[in-house]
Amino acid sequence: MEIDEKIEQLYREMYELLYAYAYSALHSHVQAEDAVQETFRIACVRRAEVFSSPNPKGWLRITLKHVIYSIWHKNNNKDKLLAYLTATTEQAVMDEIDVDILFSDIADSAEYQLIKRIAIDNCSMAELAQELGISVEACKKRVQRARKTLQRKLRRR
Repeated sequence: MEIDEKIEQLYREMYELLYAYAYSALHSHVQAEDAVQETFRIACVRRAEVFSSPNPKGWLRITLKHVIYSIWHKNNNKDKLLAYLTATTEQAVMDEIDVDILFSDIADSAEYQLIKRIAIDNCSMAELAQELGISVEACKKRVQRARKTLQRKLRRR
């Protein structure tokens, strides 16, 4: 049996189980479907690793767990920015454009853009430091100052 056929067989055997697990963790049919599809995309890319594993089904479950954590992380960062900027968790999750409109009075500030790169764009400190042409430690300090500055601006609001 060819590797592509083996992946297809794993998909048929494991899809419902993986989907049920993802849905129980994410509470969203769309995100559960995306998580399972992403898991199998990774399996296709890393097929040699999957089939050299003593337990390919277990490999898929572990990969799905990592995909779910990634989705949680992405969603929580958006939620944290909104809660941080609005000081409330009652507001529904908004997309980037809505956040910029909501905070149009500070959206042009460098501090806001810095926090937004981390919280919404999921940019790591290392990536941000490289973009800014500074060290990671300097970037962390700049983000810390930006948070404090935004807090002051939002309190005045």
